[in-house]
Amino acid sequence: MPHSHRSMAQPMRKRRLGIGLSVLAALVLLFLVAWLWALPAYIDQRLSQTLSDRSGRQVSIDDVTLTPWRHQVTLDGLRIAGQADTPVFSSQRVVATFDWHSLFESGWRFERIELKSPRLQLIWRSGGEWNLAQLFGGDGGGGESAPLRIAQLNVSDGRLDWINRRPDEPLTLSLKSLDLEARHYDNSDDRPFSLQGQADWNGGTLKGAGEMGFSPWTVDVDLEADQVPLTTLSGYLAYVVRAEPAAGSLGAQIRLRAGRASDAGTQVNGQGVIEGLEMRDPEKDQTIARAERFAVKGLTFASAEPELTAERVSLAAPWLDVTINERLDTNLTAWHPPSSNNGTGGSEGSGMRYALDTLAIERGAVAFSDRHLPRPFELDFSALNGEWRQLNSGQSGEAQLSLDGQVADGSPLRIEGTFDPLGDALNGNLNLHFERLDLETLAPYLREFGGYAVERGQATLDLDYRIDQGRLKAQNHLVLHRLKLGEEVDASATDLPLKTLVGVLKSDDGTIKLDIPMRLSLDDPGSVDFGSVAGQAIREALENLVSSPLETVSEVVGDGAESAPDSEGRGNVAGDGNGQSDEAPGEGPALYERARTRQ
Repeated sequence: MPHSHRSMAQPMRKRRLGIGLSVLAALVLLFLVAWLWALPAYIDQRLSQTLSDRSGRQVSIDDVTLTPWRHQVTLDGLRIAGQADTPVFSSQRVVATFDWHSLFESGWRFERIELKSPRLQLIWRSGGEWNLAQLFGGDGGGGESAPLRIAQLNVSDGRLDWINRRPDEPLTLSLKSLDLEARHYDNSDDRPFSLQGQADWNGGTLKGAGEMGFSPWTVDVDLEADQVPLTTLSGYLAYVVRAEPAAGSLGAQIRLRAGRASDAGTQVNGQGVIEGLEMRDPEKDQTIARAERFAVKGLTFASAEPELTAERVSLAAPWLDVTINERLDTNLTAWHPPSSNNGTGGSEGSGMRYALDTLAIERGAVAFSDRHLPRPFELDFSALNGEWRQLNSGQSGEAQLSLDGQVADGSPLRIEGTFDPLGDALNGNLNLHFERLDLETLAPYLREFGGYAVERGQATLDLDYRIDQGRLKAQNHLVLHRLKLGEEVDASATDLPLKTLVGVLKSDDGTIKLDIPMRLSLDDPGSVDFGSVAGQAIREALENLVSSPLETVSEVVGDGAESAPDSEGRGNVAGDGNGQSDEAPGEGPALYERARTRQ
């Protein structure tokens, strides 16, 4: 071939090659453009299908935008359907940086996911399973493994609603303005992922950091609550005590463990403080307790073998209302745990063991009222300071109580002994001492049982209570100082000539000493006739007077009977409560009858 022809063929081949390469490049570019154009729809379809298969719910995405040079996809309006119009998960925007291999492999791998204003409903069903356990668990639909790996997940301005449907009435706790960071989530690995964050909890703040896993279920987090209204936990407190919180601000530091992280079910350990505590009676909607500060240290809760314990509870300036109503029932039942089943479907919450090492009381007060009397009786106790140690529902009457204070009129009081109200049956051994209590304070009781007004007088009381299996055996030692009765206000209160007897029973120093034994069941205090008890005490005191029969008879039937109410008396009396005397035992009843019939 001539040289000229060869020189012309080479440019032509180059031209053809260039055209071919250009066409190929155009096709590749066209294919790439088409692929990039179709890729968002593909990602939309695949993500929707994956989430739908794993959650078992309908999934929708409003818009998908791809930024290929950043390996980034943006999802607007992601929703996983829930009941009615409320999705179990939604997010205004999801920005995800993914691994390109995820487009060609089963499952998804994300380097980073940013959730803008997401909302999650985490529901604990009555059977104990979580609503989204399948979504975050190890296997997808059909039992096939579909890996989901997220190196880092960031949440901003989120909301979490934790709904507990195990009780009869579902309970909801909501966290708003949630900022969260989670790392190293991998549903194909049973190791938990780490997380930390904080949120607004009903006006307070909740911070947390720790580990969590869904398959198997694992929680091990440290939580710190600050300025959280106590009413936020009303639904859960209702399973511990009948009284309801009306006010109070909670601050706490606790460690929460559950699932594989705990060998005792759900475990809570920590400490906390409630400022400005106020509790109310749910039946009457009135305040029954307050405290400036309620502090708990060494708190432990475990659900496997249910128990709630604490090392120390401190009450600063507590106030308690104690009321006896017309049926002799008290409002203290508001502090008992509810008797109804908690509806959890298991043993959790039933048969709970309670224990408290120390209950410390500082500047306490009690408002006592008895409304079963014709004239209501009210008495305030204040300046109460002391400790109650070793309270335990598993032991019988071994808790040590030591408490000092004063009555409203300034009379000192002291309570010492053993008593534990947490046991199944009440047991204990208590001594209550009241020093020179103004009798005008006890006027309603004296009107009821004595029938006379009290012009003056004081009382010193030593009350020894033995409580055995809910039955009370009491030895009440009463010393009346310079008692003077006024006009009769209720002639039917007693058949005793009380004014005459006061003069007879007074000793040289103007005191009257009585021992009043009492036995009753605490389940039915209304079965006691207090008038009969008082009459018995006076009968026994008169029977003891037979040791000085001549002086006694002269006081009862002689001229001194008329002046007895104002006299200091000459009888030396110290009733021992046994109703017996060493001299002339048969004369006591006759002497009492002479006194009773003498007006």
